[in-house]
Amino acid sequence: MNHCKQSCRSSRRLALSASAALTIASTALLSTAAIAADAPKTIEFIPSSNATPYFLQEYEGVKEEAAKYGYRTIFQAPSVSVHVSKQIGMVYTAVTRHVDGIILVPYSPTALLPPVKKAMAANIPVIATDSTLTPMKAVSFTGVPNEKAAAAVAKFAANAVNGKGEYAIIDYNLSTTSGRARKKGFQEEMAKHPGMKFAGIQISHSLPETAMKEATTMLERNPNINVIFGANDRSALGVAQAVKRMHLENKVTVVGFDADLGEIDYIKSGVIKASVLQSPITMGKTAVDMLHKVFTGKKSDIPKYQPLPYHLVTSKNYSSPESVKAIQQYIKDYKN
Repeated sequence: MNHCKQSCRSSRRLALSASAALTIASTALLSTAAIAADAPKTIEFIPSSNATPYFLQEYEGVKEEAAKYGYRTIFQAPSVSVHVSKQIGMVYTAVTRHVDGIILVPYSPTALLPPVKKAMAANIPVIATDSTLTPMKAVSFTGVPNEKAAAAVAKFAANAVNGKGEYAIIDYNLSTTSGRARKKGFQEEMAKHPGMKFAGIQISHSLPETAMKEATTMLERNPNINVIFGANDRSALGVAQAVKRMHLENKVTVVGFDADLGEIDYIKSGVIKASVLQSPITMGKTAVDMLHKVFTGKKSDIPKYQPLPYHLVTSKNYSSPESVKAIQQYIKDYKN
């Protein structure tokens, strides 16, 4: 009987010890989970190039809005946009690092689909900006209506030459949806002006030196060209340099898309007659706001496409309050 009592007491002590150990272990797990839950979320921004001022300004918007929510940010990008394989690898690496969200400027609408799908499957939401995916497998896409904006600057250019002449395009690439859309929008508007003939297209890969050489060659071979569209800031800058070097400022109407300080200076001097300005900081902030909605369980409130505004800055309106505000999206301390 005494042996039974001793054995029972021993069993109870073992049970209580096991229960206490389990409670301690459970508390530790809960504490770890709480710490993980309280840890700041990390958003990775992966544009198609780290050499484009536009994307650097977009990252400023990403950082500014992320700080408002207490999120951390990471910037990763290929040195030039033609390195699509590097961008693909960066998305896969972000997934491996278990970041909480990705903001992506996809160089290719299809080549970036596999890593985006992997991220989404790992519960890492992806927001596409500037250019979209085909099909759109990210949570959402935010950007300007590129076709409409390119059509607006095409209309300006056609009117500037009285609807007569030949036009050329220096596009940054035809891989991104934005590059394709700008070409399409510009050409569709030019088709409404029967006196305008298409003289050809070249691809700069967002390198001003390449754009300058291409524009120079086109103008030397075809003196009838009187309009050239640089489809992004790097392309427009190269075209402007070519036109200025050839002293054709009064003969060739240069129009562009996006801007940096160099392009703004060309607009002021009249070498570039007009440029479509997007809002890179607004774009970055919008993407972060979308991720915040996902993080807080409001994914259903996010539209599949969020259009952003654009503004046409010209050599005549660059000092207007609207233009100055648009330019400040690229150059924060710009004061005309």
